[in-house]
Amino acid sequence: MKIGYFLSETVTNLKRNLLMTVAAISTVAISLLLLGGALIFQLVVTNLTYNWEAKVEISAFLQDNATGGEVGALESDLSSMAEVQNYTYVSQAQAFEDFKRIYRNKPELYEALGEDDLPASLRIKLHDADDAAQVAAAIEGQPGVDEVNFGGEFIRRLLNINTFLRAITVALSIVLMIAAAALIANTIRLAIFARREEISIMNLVGATNWFIRIPFMFEGVFAALVGAIVSGVVVVAANHFFFSRAGGTFEFLEPVFAFSSWEITKILLILIGGGALVGLFGSFLALRRFLDV
Repeated sequence: MKIGYFLSETVTNLKRNLLMTVAAISTVAISLLLLGGALIFQLVVTNLTYNWEAKVEISAFLQDNATGGEVGALESDLSSMAEVQNYTYVSQAQAFEDFKRIYRNKPELYEALGEDDLPASLRIKLHDADDAAQVAAAIEGQPGVDEVNFGGEFIRRLLNINTFLRAITVALSIVLMIAAAALIANTIRLAIFARREEISIMNLVGATNWFIRIPFMFEGVFAALVGAIVSGVVVVAANHFFFSRAGGTFEFLEPVFAFSSWEITKILLILIGGGALVGLFGSFLALRRFLDV
């Protein structure tokens, strides 16, 4: 019976302050949607980084006048490195054929080139992409080596951008969640003010402090959870209608947008948990400041 009373009182309070309730729900939804966006973005960058690392290789371009002895010494050094999985020698002719295959739709790019215009190279695969900088530094400058590329600057920039954007998004989410908690507190304050005489009578006839407080706490948690559910629905819809379809339509996006059910579930749990905390905090703030029982 008490639960029924608490729920009916919660519904009454929500109806009395419908506009403030809608504003609180909207603010919670927007703040948690930003947080969900940050988590989705983190998944995208993680998948992108993982797939890039799986394909990373070091290209050691050889000088045109590199001797067989110099190339042999370099191959011997690579064979002795525990970080190296394997390596492949690519001749100038093979490099030209690879270039033609890559740019087969743009013949003007390779028609002016000769088979000897592109350098020979050693393509080196690693067990762990984190060792790329170390291996590149070890072979750079060796006799016969002209230049060493491994794309390390790209991944560093990608991670830096990810960190920066995540920090901004999370900061905005925190600011909006604080604003949502303040709105919830203000909504509860209005409900307390509207029922001040009733609260005084309940207090006089012996109602316990928690009996008076619980309906207002339910009100704050309800508004926050509705906002969390709204943001969760948007995240699930975005995953179904955008990310999954984009991955299915564009093959190169499939490994980047391939989110597992558990990853999406974790995001939903974080959003719902965040909503509950916002509601509890807003309720506690209002009850502490405006309800002296």
